[in-house]
Amino acid sequence: MTHPLLRFKKIHYYLIPVVALVVWWGMLVALLVAWYIQGTPKYSFMKHNQSPAYISDIGATNLKPLFISCAGFQGIFFMWTLIMEYYLRTHRKLQPYVSTKQPKFAIVSIVCGFIGQLGILFVSIFDTKRFHDVHLSMVGVFIAFSFFCCLFNFFNSFIFGNYPSRLSPDHERVIFGSWRWANLYMVSFWMKFVWLFVAAAFAICFGYFMKDGNRNLSASFEWSISFWYGILLVMWSIDLFPSACKHYRVRHPEEFDDSLNDDKHEQRTTSSFVPSSYHEPETYTRV
Repeated sequence: MTHPLLRFKKIHYYLIPVVALVVWWGMLVALLVAWYIQGTPKYSFMKHNQSPAYISDIGATNLKPLFISCAGFQGIFFMWTLIMEYYLRTHRKLQPYVSTKQPKFAIVSIVCGFIGQLGILFVSIFDTKRFHDVHLSMVGVFIAFSFFCCLFNFFNSFIFGNYPSRLSPDHERVIFGSWRWANLYMVSFWMKFVWLFVAAAFAICFGYFMKDGNRNLSASFEWSISFWYGILLVMWSIDLFPSACKHYRVRHPEEFDDSLNDDKHEQRTTSSFVPSSYHEPETYTRV
């Protein structure tokens, strides 16, 4: 009997960030389409005509309930993604951490992500029409804490990629060469680094052109960074995907040449970092 090359549990944790992505991009498209259907109006609280309008300007109209509900909903799934990654790694359902610093980085990322998501929720609640100063402050909170959330999360990808010898032997094959950095974790890190660099550039241009008075360009960069934000969720979905593969393999060992064996795993991971909650010999690796 032939089996598909890629076998995984279809409904699994990797779908969590996908849900956030669909909600976030769906909201952006809905706001933009609604503004165009309305005839690209200049709202009463806008000082100048501009194209496109700021997301916050459109979200301060009768579409505010959509803005609030979608911002809050995607925030829940954003945080669920970070927490689930931490849970899966500390419970060995995903590649375990290989450094004592990684769980700490993950917790810092979760805390920063929580504050950042509160920021975007308050951005939608305290609209630019009635609470302009508070609104701008919350935009700053969202951008700043989301940046640090991603930064610490990306540090963990770098550590995985920089120490491929510490990865679990029964982990999905990620090493594709003899060079130390020839592994998918390092590829993931550099993709995320490029994403963060572009996101920072968009954010800087957004703020610069707003201050310079070029609202058309400023709004264009705001829309750009908002859609770009969704790419992060795609990459996080890919990070969680191996858990779906492992879940399938554990429950269908007869379809594979060798089944996952915990004893074999313990014998071959003496150099890996395994949290003490596993009740295994403490073989911590400090980085």
